[in-house]
Amino acid sequence: MDRDITLTEDFYRFQKNEWRVARVFWVLMGLVLAAAALGLFGRGWLSDKKVASNGVQFEYNKYMRVEKGAELHLQVGQLGGNAKVMINNDYIRKVRIDQVIPQPASVEVKDNKLIYTFSSVQNGLITFYLVPTGTGSQTLEVSVGNARLSAPQFIYF
Repeated sequence: MDRDITLTEDFYRFQKNEWRVARVFWVLMGLVLAAAALGLFGRGWLSDKKVASNGVQFEYNKYMRVEKGAELHLQVGQLGGNAKVMINNDYIRKVRIDQVIPQPASVEVKDNKLIYTFSSVQNGLITFYLVPTGTGSQTLEVSVGNARLSAPQFIYF
């Protein structure tokens, strides 16, 4: 009879430890779900960023996923006519530019930067459609006239 009671006590201790581990697991899962809902793994409050500099507004995603499309919006308003957009070449190694709207008049590589020249920009909006191809941390450096953006981005698997 004593043996049955000790087995029950051991089982009860094991159950208490298992309940603690389960609570920790559920708290961690709740934190992951909250982070996902806020945009840590895609679009949302934690990922979507807007920065204005010298009359140019940059909209980009701080967190991106491999092979999942993202957008970089540039509101160049006052520049309107001839706008030159420079993007660092290191960024292009991890992120592929699928499409640019409006179509640039020319594209060239100079001083380790990719330079897009636009002859006319409707409504002052330029949109780059991006597809991340590599994982890890990457710095986005964009220059439009005197406006510059240097932003760290993280690309998930």
